[in-house]
Amino acid sequence: MVYKIVKGKIGLFIEALVITMLILVVGFILGFFLENYRLNKVIDSYKNFEVDALDLKLQNYYYQIMDSASCEEAIRQNLIFADKIYNRGLIIQIYEDAGELKLPSLLTEKKKQVLLKTELWLNSLLLKDKCKNSFHTVVYFYSQNPGAIREAEQSAISKTLENIKKDLGNKIVLIPIAGDLGLDSIDLQMRIYNVTSLPSILIDEKIILSGFESEETIKGFLK
Repeated sequence: MVYKIVKGKIGLFIEALVITMLILVVGFILGFFLENYRLNKVIDSYKNFEVDALDLKLQNYYYQIMDSASCEEAIRQNLIFADKIYNRGLIIQIYEDAGELKLPSLLTEKKKQVLLKTELWLNSLLLKDKCKNSFHTVVYFYSQNPGAIREAEQSAISKTLENIKKDLGNKIVLIPIAGDLGLDSIDLQMRIYNVTSLPSILIDEKIILSGFESEETIKGFLK
């Protein structure tokens, strides 16, 4: 009798073990495919940036030769393009926050994205100068590899700037740029505008706000 009871318990244990192992294997497989799906979504998003880069370069050529009569439409298109790049960046940020951009290949794509944003910034400066327009440029320099404290600070700054962008709309061009990717063109711009720490916000190429500032403070420079 005792033997049968022990044998029955062993059978139940083995059955439970098999079921547990099956659940773990299925979970691992589903997790693997989910991670691959997310990774492919990021890669696809970055590929779209490559097309945008060519588009932006052609826009730059046009801005240099256009006359003032084309300013209104050129500015409108630049703002639409800036919003598209910014909104796509918000989607990619979700994957960054999930820690899914550690692969060297994705870091290279990240650098391409940052260079694209820099070209958008330079295009905006060209239009502001040529068309004497009053829209604001807000460049947010942040760290790609922050520590825990700075990461929390950057998260708060990003949310604040996102709220300001929603509120002010086309009155500002908001351009988040990772400032520590070792890109010479970014380092040059930071030196030109005396951006010496991350995170920092550069408003209209004149005002530098280092670290976190309230929404009211930032808006005070955007009137």
